Amino acid sequence: MKKNYRGTVFFDLDGTLLNAQSQVDDSVAKAVHQVEQNNYLPVICTGRSPIEIDAVTSTTGIDTYITLNGAFVQSQDKVVYQKNIAPELVKDVMELAHKSGDTVYMHTPDRTFLSGNTPYIKEFFHKLRLDVPEIDPDFYKKDDIPMFVILTDGDGSSYETKFPDLQFYNTGYYSIDTVAKGVSKMSGIQHLLQALDLEDKPTYAFGDGTNDLPMIKFADYSIAMGNGIDSVKDAATYVTTENVNGGIVNGLKHFDLI
Repeated sequence: MKKNYRGTVFFDLDGTLLNAQSQVDDSVAKAVHQVEQNNYLPVICTGRSPIEIDAVTSTTGIDTYITLNGAFVQSQDKVVYQKNIAPELVKDVMELAHKSGDTVYMHTPDRTFLSGNTPYIKEFFHKLRLDVPEIDPDFYKKDDIPMFVILTDGDGSSYETKFPDLQFYNTGYYSIDTVAKGVSKMSGIQHLLQALDLEDKPTYAFGDGTNDLPMIKFADYSIAMGNGIDSVKDAATYVTTENVNGGIVNGLKHFDLI
């Protein structure tokens, strides 16, 4: 595993590295390859699971990624870190979700299942360009769950109040990403940097949403997308253009990474 990079560049996906069709533009893929050619390590840093990023890894060549909002970290097929949610917590959240008319979208690094069906599920998966998973409310009993998503038309406040041992990120699309307390994209970055001996090298991070805030605040140089939320823009070192308007390329050029 190569460790002598000049620095590390972290890319959120939705609203950042991906365009409006959840694909990687050719100009963005070319820019990411240039980043690596310039001896910087490009890293995907997303709330998605590893099996939901194939379109990105195949076009960019990125083989290091922080997924499930920092709960699963992998580099060149080696698992660096994984933090699972206690099964009893998954069970309790699922019970509240079903009483509230919501459902739970459970993730392992290589499998996903729903706990039930609701009217807005099709819209959620359509926006992410993903197939609707099968329903299995007992999936959490069979495998470790690093992250689940509460699919709801509410703001998630009832879950935050009742479950202080969990960390919630309202990411839109009717969804609230849920991980163990203390898990974030920032914590995932810290585990990766330590594993690759890159803690003393500069870090750069691109993001747009609520779950990006920890890494935006942590990175030495942070870039908010022009389409990002105000809190991300306020915390960032630099605000680039929108993800559909050359935002990645412009941000990389601003910091002389390409």
